Amino acid sequence: MTTRKLIVGGNWKCNPSTYTQAKALLSAWKKAKSSFDPSKVDVLVCPPSLWLSQVEAAASQIGISTCSQNVSRTGNGAFTGEVSCEALADMGIEWTLVGHSERRGKFGETDEQVADKVARCQEVGTNVILCIGETLEEREAGKTEEVNKRQLTACLPKIKDWKKVVVAYEPVWAIGTGKVATPEQAAEAHKGIRAHVKAAVGAAVADALRIQYGGSVTAENCKDLIAQPDIDGFLVGGASLKDNFMDIVSTVAPSRLTQIWPGYLDKMEAEGCNSAAIAAFKYNLGVLTSGADVMIPESALNPVDKLQLYDDIKDKPDPKLLKKTVILKLNGGLGTGMGLDKAKSLLTVVEGNSFLDLIAKQVASMKKEFGVKDLRFMLMNSFATSEDTLEALSKYTDLGKSEDLEFVQNKAPKVAASDMSPATWAKCPAHEWCPPGHGDLYPAMLGSGTLDKLLQKGFKYMFVSNSDNLGATMDTKILTHFANSGAPFMMEVADRTDADKKGGHLARDAKTGGLLLRESAQCPESEEKAFQDISKYKVFNTNNLWVDLVALKAEFKANDGTLPLPVMKNAKTVDPRDKESTKVLQLETAMGAAIQCFDGATALVIPRSRFAPVKTTNDLFALRSDSYVLTEDFRITLAADRNGVPPDVKLDGSYKFTDAMEKLIPNGPPSLIKCTKIVVEGPVTFAKGVVIKGTVTFRNKGTSSKEVAAGEYEDKEVDL
Repeated sequence: MTTRKLIVGGNWKCNPSTYTQAKALLSAWKKAKSSFDPSKVDVLVCPPSLWLSQVEAAASQIGISTCSQNVSRTGNGAFTGEVSCEALADMGIEWTLVGHSERRGKFGETDEQVADKVARCQEVGTNVILCIGETLEEREAGKTEEVNKRQLTACLPKIKDWKKVVVAYEPVWAIGTGKVATPEQAAEAHKGIRAHVKAAVGAAVADALRIQYGGSVTAENCKDLIAQPDIDGFLVGGASLKDNFMDIVSTVAPSRLTQIWPGYLDKMEAEGCNSAAIAAFKYNLGVLTSGADVMIPESALNPVDKLQLYDDIKDKPDPKLLKKTVILKLNGGLGTGMGLDKAKSLLTVVEGNSFLDLIAKQVASMKKEFGVKDLRFMLMNSFATSEDTLEALSKYTDLGKSEDLEFVQNKAPKVAASDMSPATWAKCPAHEWCPPGHGDLYPAMLGSGTLDKLLQKGFKYMFVSNSDNLGATMDTKILTHFANSGAPFMMEVADRTDADKKGGHLARDAKTGGLLLRESAQCPESEEKAFQDISKYKVFNTNNLWVDLVALKAEFKANDGTLPLPVMKNAKTVDPRDKESTKVLQLETAMGAAIQCFDGATALVIPRSRFAPVKTTNDLFALRSDSYVLTEDFRITLAADRNGVPPDVKLDGSYKFTDAMEKLIPNGPPSLIKCTKIVVEGPVTFAKGVVIKGTVTFRNKGTSSKEVAAGEYEDKEVDL
């Protein structure tokens, strides 16, 4: 028995009244794109002929083919009012209906004329949906099989390539009459059609032939109909003019998302997740279950050529814009990668100050500098960092009340790698959830009500950066440039060095020319060398972003409450400390990736002084050295003598956690102001007064710690 791919077509006939209504219908269908499995069903739409080109352009983006409702039995030439197969092919239309009951009954098409049209389609290579079926009078006279045989027999000699033919059985008496064929009646007719083709042409053709049913199919009756063995899909009339037409398609060939989504929905609602969080996760899960390639290969990219430079900005800073601007810090990350069990922002950075201390002091300094007492500052915390953060900041009363100071990042279910079902872990249900990446900034703002509250209070601009980047402070020169540019979104980028080659870089989409961000997790492993080529991809994302809040709200509205960010999947175990626990996928997005969601998004090349993050103990080691300075306004920036290039620090894995790093530098870090690269291997302790110049490696192959004596070390390898 051949496994026949199902096929569902929507015949709009001479509807709807306007193309605007047609676009709205296609938009509604687009929202349900992830509900069906295109590998199991072909989906077609048959619009009025005047709209074929426009509909084809829109429908193809949903995975739907466009089908003409009729075709001429002639070729091109002096045939006024006709539509030829050649013309359809030129427009990219590969399908047509032939012999529809309304063409036969209302326009007098004969079996012979229908057969001529089929022949013409065969000559040109156009796919045909051949419509046959009996009237009520013929049905009541017991002539169903006779009529179907007659209409089919007229066409059989014309068909050479059966792969380009689908038969649609339309019981005319069940179309728009209120009378509905039972599944058994429909199945009986389909069985007779297949038997006739088998007798006339052969078993192989009959077995492979797809036969649609076209008698008042609805979302309510399609499930019982498609269960019949000889029904391979539907040709839908009136129901295809409704938003829920896609319910018919998803019933016929449900996607994996459709099958598993109810379990996720129940889980997220029980956890109290808001609608924006649920919509964002559903979008991400839809990308995963679709099998779409989440990688961005070299072939899809072009390097970025020219960008606006910070030093070339001509806009005169306008501090008045601050009253319409919110400063936001992302503060959802735990410092687990550095051996911490609390918010990383609580880590002591320099001179007894944590990240949060320095951020609070930066805000106070900005209020004083710009003379704006009500400068709006906010944090996006996570469910794991909120309590500790608010407690740590409670001493800084000028920052604002806790309810105005934060909104909390969403959490997302982990996905079982084996079958994409919701991961479970009875030992600790909390492990079933994960942060969805900092791209969750946008749905978290929407779902928490923060976006609407800010807009209602007159805020238009948002400057967002990571809490561990102490170089990212408000700059009215940049703010004014962003406001005057009219851009909906702007990313601050910096020149890549060897220390940055593993971070996300900016590129241009080879097809659209628009800017996009590629993270290392989106690069095919075989192209890692190209990803790290700093001579080709010259700038990286600092995660300092500027967003027009009005434009952000508009994008949510245009995308039905979601922002379609690229999805990254990270393979983990449900209990990160138990490598034998269930294998899971964590679905994440990056907030910088939104640059490709906004038409007119731009980027600005900034000085290195605006980028001083701490991701690892390597960064913290460098940050505490003299290669960085703490400014009067509490920013940490590269020392001027570094010329914008940080030292490259490589501590071996034994120093991954902060407590181990502290033991490495009990007297403070060595001088790195003239250091190009420092490598530390094995148990080492630095004495006070060590100065590093150029590239130096310290190596201890033993198990007992050895001290690096005070003194100057330049371009050498030191075995202790």
